[in-house]
Amino acid sequence: MNLVHFGYFGKTQGLKGQLVLKTELNFFADDLKVLFVEMAGEKAPYFVANLKETNLGILVTLEDVDVIEKARALVGKQLFIDEVLLDKSEAEMDWTGFELIDKHYGPLGIISGVTDNGQQVLLNVDHKGKEVILPLVEDFIEKIDEAQKKIYFNAPEGLIDVYLGSASGDERDGMKDL
Repeated sequence: MNLVHFGYFGKTQGLKGQLVLKTELNFFADDLKVLFVEMAGEKAPYFVANLKETNLGILVTLEDVDVIEKARALVGKQLFIDEVLLDKSEAEMDWTGFELIDKHYGPLGIISGVTDNGQQVLLNVDHKGKEVILPLVEDFIEKIDEAQKKIYFNAPEGLIDVYLGSASGDERDGMKDL
């Protein structure tokens, strides 16, 4: 068995010892029976009783972790799984460094980070000192120019305003032709 770093437990959920799994890797959830938790330099096995995707992320119930106190001891711990459980078929593009250009706002900035919240891929952009987080959804993408490292985006009305604090015209740079 070849163990690979998989993620960590971000926080507890509820009073019965459930944990929120934080990972950016695709894996075969139905086949995940054991996670290895790094403690004091060793990797201790924990058997998975249940996995459930929610709006919080992936909720994990471990056998013998049935109260919040036991779960809290695992928060922040690094997790490992058997390499064969990773789904490598879906190679994701790293959009970090691409410029994001919105149809209404114009150039928003350079993508500084890409995360996966379990539901979708999120792009982090620094727009004039304010962090803007946008979902990388096919319906919002107008065009991707890989050679020029540019993503032309059409965010739903009001989404960017949530981060910039205003829907006024002075915030908008305006967009020439795409």
